[in-house]
Amino acid sequence: MKWLKRLILLSILLFAVYLNHLDNVVKEEFSKPLEVGQLSYEQQSKTVINMLLLTEDQFFFDHPGVDFKEIARVVRDVVFYDKPLRGASTITQQLIKNELLTRERSFQRKLKEVLMALLLEASFDKKFILNYYMNSVYLGQNGSLSIHGFRQAAQFYFNNDIDKLTLEEMATLVALVKGPSYYHSIKQPQRLAKRRQLVLRLYHKYEKIVK
Repeated sequence: MKWLKRLILLSILLFAVYLNHLDNVVKEEFSKPLEVGQLSYEQQSKTVINMLLLTEDQFFFDHPGVDFKEIARVVRDVVFYDKPLRGASTITQQLIKNELLTRERSFQRKLKEVLMALLLEASFDKKFILNYYMNSVYLGQNGSLSIHGFRQAAQFYFNNDIDKLTLEEMATLVALVKGPSYYHSIKQPQRLAKRRQLVLRLYHKYEKIVK
């Protein structure tokens, strides 16, 4: 049985080395200072923050980067109730996927995403992560120029500052998080309107997460 013990020890060692590598990658990527024009957390619109959290990740301030309860609910619904598979990625996982990973759909990539999300939350606080996401999330395309972050999107779509937008305009931007092409304001206006109404409905129905 010595070979089995050695194999287990070797596996643990290799996993520790791999985890340390991922940790270094995460810290290097997210230790960069804010770029010119990006907002600090205190400058972000609380209304947009609440719309985003209520729509994308209601338990953001409670989970460690991965919402294991939501994953369990998704598995339960698929296995026992024959419901379609839905996403269970947290904002932290979305940020990792957007900044460090490819769009490949595989178990290996998903595991890497989960591990890096946990490592990100172990090194940076919630407000930092949320603010980084709000400054970097892809929200559309202007020719060859990609629109990243809610501040830039507010200027592009409505020619206004984020905190001066109407509730409907803010909800429009949050709706685009799900997919700027799928919810394209010109090509798919009805689809976007339906998603926007969902954002507004959640915002008015539930208690605000950030006061």
